[in-house]
Amino acid sequence: MDVRDGVKARGLLLLGLLGVWAVSAPAWAQAPASEEGASGEEAASGEASDGAADAAEGDSAEAASEDAGEAVSDDVSDDAEDAEDPRFAEARERFRQGVELAREGNCEGALAELRASLRLVERPNTLFNMARCHEELFRYDLAVETYERYLEIAPEDAEDRAAVEATMRSLRNLLGTIVVASNVPAEVWIGERVVGEAPGEVLVPGGRHALELRAEGYVPTRREVEVAGRERVEVRLELEQAQVNVTNVENTTVEVTEEGGAPPAVFYTGVALTAAAALVGAAFGGRALALRGETEDLPPLDRERIEAGNAETADAALLADVFFGVAGAFAVTTLVLFFLTDFDGDADERAEADAEAASWRPVGGPGQLGLGLEGRF
Repeated sequence: MDVRDGVKARGLLLLGLLGVWAVSAPAWAQAPASEEGASGEEAASGEASDGAADAAEGDSAEAASEDAGEAVSDDVSDDAEDAEDPRFAEARERFRQGVELAREGNCEGALAELRASLRLVERPNTLFNMARCHEELFRYDLAVETYERYLEIAPEDAEDRAAVEATMRSLRNLLGTIVVASNVPAEVWIGERVVGEAPGEVLVPGGRHALELRAEGYVPTRREVEVAGRERVEVRLELEQAQVNVTNVENTTVEVTEEGGAPPAVFYTGVALTAAAALVGAAFGGRALALRGETEDLPPLDRERIEAGNAETADAALLADVFFGVAGAFAVTTLVLFFLTDFDGDADERAEADAEAASWRPVGGPGQLGLGLEGRF
């Protein structure tokens, strides 16, 4: 076989492969479509929870539509009075804001706006979007509750009713039941919200939860509880009564009496002691000076008398210093007493005594009338 025959053989082989591919390509392309067609009914029910986003884009949900405002207007077109209600305009504006926040992923903010809209005007599409936000936040119990309310007020022929019911069935499979027993009626808290009352049953999303019971007058108690979807768990919590320490405070009447200062006699005594100490000190000081003069007049050779005179002079000087120190201490004490002495108190007492000692009384007799001074001595 030459080179030309080899090239022809390879060309024929390539053409054959292309032909096989062309024949089988339509079958490959149709396989997914047929498979999807065969399982389309199963996907509509089995993937309801994941398909909630598709339901949100449906006609009855109207939350994910490009024109949410027009959807609301269409819903109330039969009720002209609602359209003219000023609350309706605010409700529509809050609904639009909630939808925008939900699209941005801010479900908490979206719920706040949607609740405000719902308080003004209760519309099915508002409830539907609230349920979708609860799903995004894994609050499946609230999502089911909101979907139930949605089905209550939505038209009976709503196109998405079957899809919503399927979504609710899927969400219920994600919920567990906690049977809470308690010694007193209490609220059941999980996180920052009340999920039910005890004793009773509460539905919670599957997972681990910090279950807390709160009752007025009792100390809150908490327990970690783990529950799976479609599982039923029983727990019992005991609440202890809060002990309030009450301190009895009795009304006490405090009588404040105005006390006077030190009696003037104390001050005068201090003055007298100060003067006496000063006089004694001066006397000993004069005695020391006199002895010193006498000693200096003695002959220098009379050492015995000089030594005796110096000794007496020193003793006299020491006594003078001691009494002058005592006089100084008395003087300071007397000065303090001067500011603490109630000099007016004695004057008042003397005035009262004088008033008691002498008083005027009327006197009279036949043909006489006058006042007489009566005193006690």
